[in-house]
Amino acid sequence: MKSTLLKGLSVIMLLGLILSACGGGAPAAEETSAPTEAAGTATEAPAEVSGGVLSIGVPIEPETLDPGDAIYVQEQFILMNLFDSLLAMGPDGELYPALATEWTPNEDYSEFTFKLREDVTFHDGTPFNAEAVKISFDHINSDAVLESGGKSLLTDHSYVETVVVDDFTVTVKFGASYPTFLRDAARQWLSISSPAALEQFGAEYGRNPVGTGPFKFVSWTPQSEIVIERNPDYNWAPGFAAHEGPAYLDQVVFRILPEAATRVTAFESGEILMAGEPPALDAIALGDAGTASVQNFAMPGIPAILMINSTKAPTDDINVRKAIIHAVNQEELAQTAFQSLGLPTYGTVSPTTWGFSEESSNLYRYDPEEAARLLEEAGWVDSNGDGIREKDGANLTLDWPDNPAWSEAFNELVLGYLTNAGFEVTYRSMDDGAAYEEILAGNYTFVYMYWVRADPSPLRYLFHSDNVNGNGAYTNFVSEDLDAALEAADVQTDEEARRQDYVTVQNIIMENALVLPMFNVNSTYLTAPSVQGFTFDVEGYPWLYDISISE
Repeated sequence: MKSTLLKGLSVIMLLGLILSACGGGAPAAEETSAPTEAAGTATEAPAEVSGGVLSIGVPIEPETLDPGDAIYVQEQFILMNLFDSLLAMGPDGELYPALATEWTPNEDYSEFTFKLREDVTFHDGTPFNAEAVKISFDHINSDAVLESGGKSLLTDHSYVETVVVDDFTVTVKFGASYPTFLRDAARQWLSISSPAALEQFGAEYGRNPVGTGPFKFVSWTPQSEIVIERNPDYNWAPGFAAHEGPAYLDQVVFRILPEAATRVTAFESGEILMAGEPPALDAIALGDAGTASVQNFAMPGIPAILMINSTKAPTDDINVRKAIIHAVNQEELAQTAFQSLGLPTYGTVSPTTWGFSEESSNLYRYDPEEAARLLEEAGWVDSNGDGIREKDGANLTLDWPDNPAWSEAFNELVLGYLTNAGFEVTYRSMDDGAAYEEILAGNYTFVYMYWVRADPSPLRYLFHSDNVNGNGAYTNFVSEDLDAALEAADVQTDEEARRQDYVTVQNIIMENALVLPMFNVNSTYLTAPSVQGFTFDVEGYPWLYDISISE
């Protein structure tokens, strides 16, 4: 069963500290056309270094390579190389043409008309056209896709239909205003698949993906590797790319290496040339030794948080929730877990993200005395001196079902802080599927979450009451004021009004102590000296198209 737990590490990965790539552009409504000059391009690699195989160690295996069915970070990193979307978002935060050359919204941003490129073919030879866009969007919205990032984007905004105006013009229609659709149309989740491949492979399409991107799918060996190769016909890179034509690399091999130590060892031996999510101490040491470059990027969106179940005792008491936040030293946590790469956070939106609320992020700081006062006020005391607080004969117990693959860098630190405050924390290690079943059953206090996004819009999925009881809003908190602000932000076309809606949302969440903020999520990679032209995209995924390997 697909898990929605970790959208974002998808979500995901405890993936510098300055978001140079996100730019200052707010995600309000965008008009037609695109910038004429690229910004923030990668260092151009000379043509003579074209070729070679780039091997990358990644910690998590994707569940699917169907972009319409995808949800996780480990999927998006690969998908962005196999597929193109209608638009592309540059490292400056601006929109650029991709499969669409022009775009025009209607007055209330509920309909969007795209003029399409006429020179594109899919990897299987199928021509790209307006019908392909319609089929892809309809596939994402179909019953064949139970849940995904793309389906959430469409259904949450009342997707109506995609109309083929002519062979190279489409209009995408929604039943409500969708002011951020143009930015979402640049995401991998809404990229375009080959209609022929969708029909040919059916339910197996996720293991046989066919797009228009700079690389083509070759093979997938479960629990081992995924191989992609250069698309020799690719000649439609976005304007911010450092070169034109096909990618430099002949082939990319994504090695699935779950253990961080194994990835570092493989990197040191030369078995892989890039290692994702290395332990901070190893990354810093290799960087200082000159044997690796440490690529680090502060990802925008929802930072690393623990969502707190507000309907299950003892965290149905706001004082207990507030005590949890005061009990954790975020600055020490970030520095201990990630050394100089760590950046603490104190709210529900990363400080590198448009719409960030300074006010809500100043409500709590590490204060063990205040945590103790709140717990005692709530009736929780350590009456027998065993270090665990009790009330009415029951211990102050918290339950955290979790896949340690996501949290191994910090979970013991969090447990230590809470134990010191008098909590008895049960950390239950399990895979994603088992953790999801526990969450559906309501058997949890905490859900670890982060979500990579250039704006705060994931807050609606994570906190609207429509999604309580296992559907994404894992705090199970219900508030008319919170719902109203989330709904207003979702359809607001005025930039400043939308920003204020998100400030209201963040304030309500933190005033009610619904999450334990921990740290900003960074995208971190080790790259060998031979890897040239490395850069991140706007959300922190490595941009492989411009990478080359030197002799």
